[in-house]
Amino acid sequence: MKKVLFFFAAALCSLFLSCKKDDANLEPVVDIDGNEYSVVKIGDQYWMTQNLITTRYNDGTTIATGLSDSAWAAATTGAYSIYDDVASNNTIYGKMYNWQAASSGKLAPTGWHVPTRAEWTQLVEFLGGTSVAGGKLKSTSSLWNAPNTGADNSSGFNGLPGGNKSNLGLYVALGNTGYWWASSERNSTQGDYTSLDNSFASSASNGATKQFGMSVRCVKD
Repeated sequence: MKKVLFFFAAALCSLFLSCKKDDANLEPVVDIDGNEYSVVKIGDQYWMTQNLITTRYNDGTTIATGLSDSAWAAATTGAYSIYDDVASNNTIYGKMYNWQAASSGKLAPTGWHVPTRAEWTQLVEFLGGTSVAGGKLKSTSSLWNAPNTGADNSSGFNGLPGGNKSNLGLYVALGNTGYWWASSERNSTQGDYTSLDNSFASSASNGATKQFGMSVRCVKD
């Protein structure tokens, strides 16, 4: 009887420790500026459920901002912008970073990183593939313009339509489309990104000029 109780207690302890480990992985993440992000587990990955809003790299270096359109178009180092330079857009949608910032290896909080193309693909495949993953990743918020096709946010990712800033400095697609950088390079002039659109239940991946500004969502190391 003592042996049975011992093994039962050991099993409970193991289960408890396992739960505690999962709980720890789901604890909010804090960036170097003190901004807090909630976390969701999707498949074997842990993702932030908000877009990044940090003004500094994780080594404390300030990220450039306030660039003129010509300086933005010519940037070869990291920079960020806020849609239409409106503070409430930063609060809701986060900042739009160029690919140089997203691929720097220093943008995410310690223990996290900007996902690679392979990690985005892993997320999409877990959710059933490109044809349906978009709806599972999109928030059901009224911030999305109608029809927000297929949106149910069943993944908990809470994707929002933050639009982007073009390489020429134009702000476009707020309310219609969300764009997120991958840290992967598509070619010498383009970085990889994933997008979600109000008109489709699917997700998409493509490449864009590295001077575009897009949202960043981080995944746990």
